[in-house]
Amino acid sequence: MKTLLKRKLSFVFLIVQFLISVLLCGLAVYVGFIPQKYVIALIVVCTLLMVYQVFTQMTNSSYVMGRVLCVFFCGFFIGGSYYMLTTHAAMDEIGGAEVKTDIITYYVLKDDPAKSLADAKKYQFGILAQQDRENTDKALAKAKEIVGEDLKITEYDDTATMVDALYTKEVQSIVFNKAFLASIKDQFSTFKKDTRELEQTSIETEVVHEVEDTDVTTKPFTVYISGIDVYGDISQTSRSDVNIIATVNPVTKKILLTSTPRDYYVPLYGEKGKSVSGGIPDKLTHAGIYGVDCSIGTLEKLYDIKIDYYVRVNFTSLKKIVDLLGGVEVYSDYDFISDWGPNGAGTHYKFKKGYNKVNGKKALAFCRERHHFANGDYQRGRDHQHMIEAILNKAMSPAILQNFPKLLKESKKMFQTSMSTKKITSICNMQLNDMAKWKISYANAEGTGAKKTTYSIRSTRLYVCEPNYASIDKITKKIKKVMNETEEDVKEEETKKDSGKKTDESAQPTLKP
Repeated sequence: MKTLLKRKLSFVFLIVQFLISVLLCGLAVYVGFIPQKYVIALIVVCTLLMVYQVFTQMTNSSYVMGRVLCVFFCGFFIGGSYYMLTTHAAMDEIGGAEVKTDIITYYVLKDDPAKSLADAKKYQFGILAQQDRENTDKALAKAKEIVGEDLKITEYDDTATMVDALYTKEVQSIVFNKAFLASIKDQFSTFKKDTRELEQTSIETEVVHEVEDTDVTTKPFTVYISGIDVYGDISQTSRSDVNIIATVNPVTKKILLTSTPRDYYVPLYGEKGKSVSGGIPDKLTHAGIYGVDCSIGTLEKLYDIKIDYYVRVNFTSLKKIVDLLGGVEVYSDYDFISDWGPNGAGTHYKFKKGYNKVNGKKALAFCRERHHFANGDYQRGRDHQHMIEAILNKAMSPAILQNFPKLLKESKKMFQTSMSTKKITSICNMQLNDMAKWKISYANAEGTGAKKTTYSIRSTRLYVCEPNYASIDKITKKIKKVMNETEEDVKEEETKKDSGKKTDESAQPTLKP
């Protein structure tokens, strides 16, 4: 009787381990980001452990140790299953429906008696005649539902004349997308102190992307990396201060990071080459105000290329990404002290020439600094490239596996991307499979500083950077070279370099004893 009970209990242990092993192996196949060779290895290991358990449970001398090990194996397998489930769920989140949020805000002067939109329904409201008019009209329609009548409006060509109208009391309130606020503060330094928000309306728009059946592990592609100048909600529309195009060739393992200055003076275009500014040039950073499609369309027109995907990040994103990676090693071209120090600490971060270990806050300080450089925004663009390279190097190393699920779980809040879950999974699979080292190079658009009026602000001359189109042509050739290169081209290039080194060495004078 005792032997029969022992056998039944042994059978239970075997069944439990078998089911949990099947769950683990099934999930490894289902989630897709684990390379096939590792899945096969996992199945082999689980099978061997199962065979071991069968033998231990069938003998009187080793069944106790077998059961102890069974508990250990099952706990380990459950932990692995949970890891894969949370990783897959996080990937689904990244590839979920994407929303663009435009916050339309009503501003009044600080001492205005109105406490709500209903109090101000008889006011004259200033709005922008053209810029972001669609969202403004939606906000005004919602305002009509609140106050029961149409608001009286006066149209202005740009934010500068509209703000002037508020100060002179030509209008009692002005209405605009909060994405314009940073530009307004640049021109009216006391605007925040002089005014207050009366009301705001959030307008959410689901962003729909065309689905392309492209294998990103075998075909080159481009990614637009947009860094918007706000904290908090990543879906919020804002200026794009970082504009980097990553040209990726997964076959040759090459990435070209092309940085374009935020003040580049170019006409704005939207999706499929549709003109946004009617041919009137504007700062590239302002393209972000009209949506990520405007930034992409403008850069596509400038470089005569197609941009396949985009990634949008903000200040909060950068800090979180770097912290979740456990910090990164970023290269600095100079010794410098950043103006962007720890909040409230009264100190500033110092950086040395060479590699610097940085956490999230220090990474943001590194990326935002430009005043201490002789070439200002150009060097800041180069530092953005250094930071992206540092993040990529850490993300493509085995060190990422430890915090991978948490990093993915937070990804939906940290950045927006048009790349599907399937494509992200396939890239992860490829990198885990070969753990290849990528060659990352830089390209930087050049230009000349000037004072010009812009599409967004037509009444005031702003600092802009007039493009050097010779540098643009060179960059376009570099991008297309990376896109069209094959493994054979790289091998041929390396052979030529090796041959050149041997020729140089043979040309050196021989020293006689």
